[in-house]
Amino acid sequence: MERFDVLVVGGGIAGLTVASALEGTASVLVLEEKEFLGGLARELSCKATNRCLRCGVCRAVEVLRKASFGIHSITGESLESVSWGKGVFHVATNHRAFAVRSVVLATGAVPFRVEEFPRYLWGRKRRIFTGFELEKKLKSGNLEDFASFSSCAFVQCVGSRSSKERRGYCSQVCCRYALRLVENLRFRFPETSCDLYYMDLQIFGDGEKDLRTIASSVSLFRSLPFALEEDALGVTVWVEIEGKVVKRRYDAVVLSVGLVPSSGTRRAGELFRLPQKEGGFLVPRPEDGIFACGTATGPKDIVSTIGEAERLAEDLLRFLGG
Repeated sequence: MERFDVLVVGGGIAGLTVASALEGTASVLVLEEKEFLGGLARELSCKATNRCLRCGVCRAVEVLRKASFGIHSITGESLESVSWGKGVFHVATNHRAFAVRSVVLATGAVPFRVEEFPRYLWGRKRRIFTGFELEKKLKSGNLEDFASFSSCAFVQCVGSRSSKERRGYCSQVCCRYALRLVENLRFRFPETSCDLYYMDLQIFGDGEKDLRTIASSVSLFRSLPFALEEDALGVTVWVEIEGKVVKRRYDAVVLSVGLVPSSGTRRAGELFRLPQKEGGFLVPRPEDGIFACGTATGPKDIVSTIGEAERLAEDLLRFLGG
C-alpha cells in the first residue's frame, strides 16, 4: 500500500495550488475523478478587453502550468471508502488504496442547475442564456448570436439568495462576473445596451475600482424579475420596481447562475462525516487532519481560492510537523 503525507481530493485550482506549495516538503498525491486536471477553471476565459479586469484566469493558467511539472496525480478515479485511526487515513478508490497522514478536500462547486427555475425558461428558447453559456461563446469566439442583439438584460442571484430553497447564501462571484461579461460584450459590440437586475451589488475585492466604473455605466435595477416571456423578436422581463409591476423588452437575457456544492463535495462530506454550512458546503476538521479549501467550503473567485489554498499549505506543514 502506497503512503503519502497528504492526499488532495480534487485536481482543480485549489487542490493544485496546495500540491504545488507543498512540493519538495511533503509527499502529496492529487486524486481527481475526471480524466483531466483543472476543474471548473479550465472552462473560463480571460475577461480582459483593452484593460485587465482582474478576473484571475491568468493566475489559474499559471497554476495549471506549474502543476504539469512534478505533481503526483491520479485522474479518472474517485474515493470509494475511507477509514481512519491512530493518525492515519486509509482511503480507497475502485482501483487502489492508500495510507495518508492528512487529507485536503478541494472537491469544488458547480453552477446551479438553472432548469430548477422554470419561470426563467432556460433551455426552451434561444434568447435566454446562462453566464456560463456566454462564457463558452467568449472562449470559442462564437458570438454570432450576440452580434445581432442591441439590448441585453443580466439577471443576478439565480440559484442563490433563496432561503426557501435553503440557499440563502450569496455566491459572491456573480456580480463581478456579470460586470466583466457586460464589459466584454460592449467592447465587441459598442452599440449593445445592458441592464442589470440585482439584490445587492457585491463587487468588493481585486479590481473593484474598474468594476464600479462599469456598474456606473449600465442601468441598475434593485429587483429580480419574477417572470420571463420570449417570442421570435425578443424577451419580455416582468419585474416589480418601486412597488409597480413593469415589463421591459430585450433582445436577450443572461442569467447569472450561483455556485452549489459539486457531487464530489457532497460525497466527501458523507465519507468524512463532516458538518456542513448552508447549501451543503463543507466544514473541515483540521485538528483531525481533515482540511478543505476552495469552493468546497463556499463560493469564491479564483484569486480568493488561490490565496486560501496557499495559506492552507502552511497550516498543513505545521500539522505535519514540518
